[in-house]
Amino acid sequence: MTQTHHPHLLFFHSSAALDTALAGGKGVGLARAAQAGLPVPDGAVLSTESYRAWFAPHRAAVRDILRRETDDTARSAAVQSYLKTQPLPQELTDALTQWQQRQPETYFAVRSSGSAEDLPGAAFAGLHDTLLNVRGAENLAAAVKQCWLSLWNAEVLPYRERLGLAHEDAAMAVVIQQMADVGADEAAGVAFSIDPVRGSLDNVLINAAFGLGETVVAGGEPVDEYRVNRAGETVERHIAAKSAALIRGANGGSEVFRLPENRQTQPALTSVQAAQVAELARRAEAHFGFPQDTEWAFSGGSLYLLQSRPVTRFAPRWTRDESAERFPNPITPLTWQLCEAGFHESLNYSFRLMGLPPFYDKWFALKDGYVYGNQNAVEIYAGRLPAVPLSDAEALARFVENGGLWRFAWISELPTRWMNDLDGYLLAIGRFNALDYTGKNIAECWQTVRDISAEGTRYFLPNIAISLTQTLLYRVLQRVLAIIGCPQPQDLFDRLTAVSDTKTADVNQAMWQLSRLLRAQPALAAERFHSPEALWHALDRQPEIQSRFKQFLAQHGHRETDFDSYRPTWIEAPHTVFSQIQMMSGQDDTERERRYWLAKDAMYTAEHELFQAAPANLHFFLHELLRLVRTYTALDDLEHYQTTRLTIPFRCAAYETGRRLVNLGALDDAWDIFFLPPADIDQAVADDDFRRLRPIAEREKAAYQAAWARPAEWEYGSAHSHTPAQTAAEAWQGLGGSPGSAEGSVFVITDPTQFPDFPQGAILVARTTNPAWTPLFYHAAGVITESGGPLSHGAVTARELGIPAVMGIRNACHRLKNGQRVRIDGRNGTVEVLD
Repeated sequence: MTQTHHPHLLFFHSSAALDTALAGGKGVGLARAAQAGLPVPDGAVLSTESYRAWFAPHRAAVRDILRRETDDTARSAAVQSYLKTQPLPQELTDALTQWQQRQPETYFAVRSSGSAEDLPGAAFAGLHDTLLNVRGAENLAAAVKQCWLSLWNAEVLPYRERLGLAHEDAAMAVVIQQMADVGADEAAGVAFSIDPVRGSLDNVLINAAFGLGETVVAGGEPVDEYRVNRAGETVERHIAAKSAALIRGANGGSEVFRLPENRQTQPALTSVQAAQVAELARRAEAHFGFPQDTEWAFSGGSLYLLQSRPVTRFAPRWTRDESAERFPNPITPLTWQLCEAGFHESLNYSFRLMGLPPFYDKWFALKDGYVYGNQNAVEIYAGRLPAVPLSDAEALARFVENGGLWRFAWISELPTRWMNDLDGYLLAIGRFNALDYTGKNIAECWQTVRDISAEGTRYFLPNIAISLTQTLLYRVLQRVLAIIGCPQPQDLFDRLTAVSDTKTADVNQAMWQLSRLLRAQPALAAERFHSPEALWHALDRQPEIQSRFKQFLAQHGHRETDFDSYRPTWIEAPHTVFSQIQMMSGQDDTERERRYWLAKDAMYTAEHELFQAAPANLHFFLHELLRLVRTYTALDDLEHYQTTRLTIPFRCAAYETGRRLVNLGALDDAWDIFFLPPADIDQAVADDDFRRLRPIAEREKAAYQAAWARPAEWEYGSAHSHTPAQTAAEAWQGLGGSPGSAEGSVFVITDPTQFPDFPQGAILVARTTNPAWTPLFYHAAGVITESGGPLSHGAVTARELGIPAVMGIRNACHRLKNGQRVRIDGRNGTVEVLD
């Protein structure tokens, strides 16, 4: 396109056109696509600064109109009527005139591009104006003004208010682009690089019609629908009866062309064209790094990309793949619904930090008592993290030369930011723990529950980013080891990450110290306790051990026995912790120390092997990568340790609220408050009417107990989701977590109260494990979990202790019985049932 001068006219290939604040969402999308070599018709963006300069003298007048009028339609009409009379700057009209005179036969599409338009979560889809087939300087100027005026359309005002955007601060960029002339025998439409309707990530979904694609975008006319797989094959199509096509009018603008009857049921696209559109959609996804919602058109036999923006909604597929490790057991409504909102806030905070589009649907959902993950969301976002495209030595060299991981500021800043915020959180926990509930009424107690939940949400905001970054760093390390040609890269990775200095390790060391005291009391070490009362009664006879154990609980008693706050913490179930100390008292310290230092030695040997194999120009990068891997491993463990501090004050406030509900006759047991959804308690407190809470609690408690009695479906709604993947009749395929093999009898643990019964040398079988389970690993010959992978707690701990672990064996706790013999292979991720 011929360049023309205007201070705010940003041509697609200029760097300024990539600034959303200047070019708006649509403008930036087109500029990025054009600069990537995608087939975008030439054009430019009239920046938001041009609108701001034009609007500035009228700000006060518009503010008065907005105050005076209350109805959205009236406000819109009054503002537009006033602004319509205000002339455009002469400099702008001169530039548009010069532009048109240099290409007098060219028609343009003039599209609104609001500063918040086409951004995830604020699409403004269809709310601002687009004008097609515009030709002539006066018509271009009128079209620009019409786009600016559409910033004040009646339907835009409430939408902007719901998003919390100030009317007077909104601004409009305008895309002015050469028009793709689509005839009545050609097609245009939209294409999603995934199928958001059916939730298929392998198919491109295309809607098409003859003529200009505005009929498809507007949704008012019948359209053809195509699904094209990754091989370019049309796997499904539905051909509509299309009575008309929108085409360019003789004097510009658009007109409706009535299609002959024999053409109305003809496909708008051939199979070859559908494959071309699908390929273009996937090219856009590859460039933007996220599934795209595109507009396209065939003109003169060529295919053009007219628009590309992130897909913001897609159908979910609910599975336990992502949730079983975090949430192995059924969860009560109170815990889940208060945690869910905070989790999703943290998720989107993390995505914004990493430059990914926010996710506004549910990532996790509670179904029939169990938490399921939206596997489509997981798969869409997986692989979108930075550094994933490291494919070969050349790509790695470019990555390092261009700044490596240091291009992503959050990686180095996040640990410091998190530590700076920790003090405030710990002080808040102290205040909540010191609360006196004497004299507090039910509304005050319930508000405390809400306040504690809000504090948890604030604290948890960056925590998912920590976990995601740890996953990213592990992935980069694994990729780098493969690229530089290290022999047996997976074994090298295992050794490099085998030993971590974590908070869990500190807690375990404190337990080992207690176990040494216990050795001198063999009778106490051998006794089994199944209640706190029995334990404390026995410890009354051992004051030194009792005192040291109470000190331990004062420091670490907030650790959870389960994610659900309905279940007690260590300080409320001390017998479960003491049973692990008893197990440790029978262990040989020398062997434990030997294992630790062997693993440490193997880790440093692995480092030496790595730097021997790596080119010298990668050494600094590798040093920093290993440092970050270990920093984030420790940080991920520490944030979990600190997160669980919230459980003690939360349980206390919930219990006090429940006690008052018992006094009001709304519940029989104060702990039954956990079976009440928060919104129902809010309403009851607001109405001062608690009569309807009892049947809700009874219903939810019965559902919770029923969930405990059965395994969760792995894929929700799938009839065959309970069956694990099998490699042969007797072998189950999972994920390798820790290398090595072991053969022996299994012992299934589904609840921490079963810890005291775990036999020495058994193969531990669990839904998942958390740091509270670590002492069991010292007694286990191997580990099998229903969920998790190489980064899960069970895998990391097993590698550290040098015992094999297989993760992801679905429903292992139900399929295996205590005493059954199995053979596990932690390298290949298999479990073979021997009897």
